[in-house]
Amino acid sequence: MSTEVTGTSTEELVLRVTDVTLRFGGLTVLDKVDMSMRRGEVLAVIGPNGAGKTSFFNSLTGAYTPQEGRIAFLPKGGGEKSLLGSKPHLVNRAGVARTFQNIRLFSALTALENVKIAAETRLKAGPVSIMLGLPSARRAERESDERAHRLLRFVGLEDKLNEIAGSLSYGDQRSLEIARALATDPQVLLLDEPAAGTNPTEKLELEQLIRRINAELGVSVLLIEHDMRLVMSVADRVMVLNFGKKIAEGTPSEVQQHPAVIEAYLGASAEDAGTVRQVAEEAAGTPADSDGASAGGAVAAVAAVDVAVDVASDPASDTAEEEAAPESAGDEPVVPEAAGDEPADAGEPTGADDGDDADAGDPAGTGAEDEPTASEEAGGEPDGAAPDGTAKGSGGGSRARSDEESGE
Repeated sequence: MSTEVTGTSTEELVLRVTDVTLRFGGLTVLDKVDMSMRRGEVLAVIGPNGAGKTSFFNSLTGAYTPQEGRIAFLPKGGGEKSLLGSKPHLVNRAGVARTFQNIRLFSALTALENVKIAAETRLKAGPVSIMLGLPSARRAERESDERAHRLLRFVGLEDKLNEIAGSLSYGDQRSLEIARALATDPQVLLLDEPAAGTNPTEKLELEQLIRRINAELGVSVLLIEHDMRLVMSVADRVMVLNFGKKIAEGTPSEVQQHPAVIEAYLGASAEDAGTVRQVAEEAAGTPADSDGASAGGAVAAVAAVDVAVDVASDPASDTAEEEAAPESAGDEPVVPEAAGDEPADAGEPTGADDGDDADAGDPAGTGAEDEPTASEEAGGEPDGAAPDGTAKGSGGGSRARSDEESGE
């Protein structure tokens, strides 16, 4: 693959888009999108579904006409040609070809015939010379036939020249569509999700094909693709669209770590995405495992997921802790309060505590008067009397007893 062009002068650009805005009624599909594509590079356009990627392609190729902005194609011969509002066939004739998400082939024709039809759009012979069979027309016919054979061989379909296009596998149909686009001799090739519907083997072959188109044919490639592994392996630069706006542009490594891109794809906030990225990068430095394979990628992924989970759960956890704190603080006095409430619940009269202090013979603390014991009934000392005969808590106990004796 050709190395990335570092300059940004006009001579190095092949396609320049300035403030392109596309609206359908009140819906803005593209909102002031800018793009500068350098000659000889592979530029990928990525973004979530509905970001406006295919609408952007349709605006470049004349299928849609933006209400605002400029689209300029800068061919190799010099000069500048505006593509804004041009018809699709005129855009193709200028040097910009494309493929589609849904494969568009002449399914009843052979693979060779499909490519020859495209190649004949570049014939220099006019309709009159073709009808009369003039030498110029026959020469142009041979050239288009040779070009079709060469391109089918280039994409790996040389052994399926005469097979009906509709009978080919999905991956082969993708390759045939690319060959047909290349037959128009473009300077810029737009590929709209070429890996869609292909299996892993076909994706690997597609990756190699894109590299060869860029390196061997010298064609600049503008690629829309959802397969990030394919994008990161073939693209020199990546532009990201989201809701019709360009949110990031740079090298694949720069874009895949951009907080706005992570937010667009994963839904995390830009601040949280930065935290995830930082932890993943730190975890990526983990040494190799016992088998010699680096465990950094796995650890990074786990760390990123852990942080994402923590970030997502922190607000709820904080709220739960705040709510739980007063409850736990209020639980401490619950036990003594409940224990102290039992006598009150049982109908304890007011002032019972006074009896507890004054009467040692009331262990239950009910405050009720003690029943006289047998010794008291016999005239003996009451329980709890002091050695000198004075009852506890009664300063005039002996005098009262003397009065009783004298009264008898």
